[in-house]
Amino acid sequence: MPGIPFTRLIRDLADTLERSSATVIWLSASSSTRPASIRVLTGAGATDCLVFLWTITPGGGGAGVRPANERRIQITNIGGMPLMPGTRTLLGGWSPEYGVYAFWDARRHTVFSEKSPSLQVDAHTLETARDVGIASQLRPTKQGEEVVIACNPSSLLWYIENGSPLHNAEDDARSIVDLVDATPEDERHFLDTSESEIACARRYDLVETMRAYRDSQFRPAVLQAFSFRCCVCECDLKLVDAAHIVPVSHPKSTDEVTNGLALCRLHHGAYDNALLGVQGDYSVVLNPDAERRLHEMNLDMALDDFRTRLPSAIRVPASIEARPLPEKLRLGMSIRRWPTELIA
Repeated sequence: MPGIPFTRLIRDLADTLERSSATVIWLSASSSTRPASIRVLTGAGATDCLVFLWTITPGGGGAGVRPANERRIQITNIGGMPLMPGTRTLLGGWSPEYGVYAFWDARRHTVFSEKSPSLQVDAHTLETARDVGIASQLRPTKQGEEVVIACNPSSLLWYIENGSPLHNAEDDARSIVDLVDATPEDERHFLDTSESEIACARRYDLVETMRAYRDSQFRPAVLQAFSFRCCVCECDLKLVDAAHIVPVSHPKSTDEVTNGLALCRLHHGAYDNALLGVQGDYSVVLNPDAERRLHEMNLDMALDDFRTRLPSAIRVPASIEARPLPEKLRLGMSIRRWPTELIA
């Protein structure tokens, strides 16, 4: 399997982040040589990254020389991983075979041997990340055991912003995948079976990290289902949000894709403020009570134009399994106190 040029690898990584609504600023003069220096901007802040990226390929040496399930990156022209305050050093690879990224712990690779070294990852880890979203494995290095993290493209932004604690979970690396869909009871058992108070504290940090991961998956899942376009006006321009149909504060709210709508900033605000509604049959309606309040406050200047541009119904995802559930749409309208006769 031939390697992919670094220029393409880093550009594809930046495009993946941009599709997740991050803004990527190039800090290095060139994106053609390793490493690339980038700044990843989101509403949560800025993350500066030094990116080393290679193609993940099957293990070398021929049949019988290396394990059949071994995949690796071949490090070239790099003496070691630099670690700088305030900057994340990303030591990673892209697997065209599985369509996922894998990242090694740069702290374990500050110095490489004079020979061209390689870093390994199991094919099963890559396959799990493709199917689940994120996966991990433990592998030995000269500088201690490291946790290798694999993630699919929709999880890449979360990993860059929040995933570094996963590399500290050497004792519980195999539990990371189990915690992706853990129930509160599963989490409690995981914590209660800790062998010491220190181990319990570390497990608690891991539980919190994976809870944040689960919460983060709602947005990319909804945006992908709606092809990254507003379901009302079809705007994209990286101005599209994932809106909860049943609000997060409600006990019946979930982070399932069927509880989400992809809405631009304008229509998201109108939806949350109960000016715009989506009925159970996906029809788009305006709330006469909200219109009247806007008129009373002299804030209705653009209301006619807003109304004229609305479609009769939203554009729903192609996948039936990803479409908003009618009962959630009706509950969302009820929670936002729409007139009973319009909750259909």
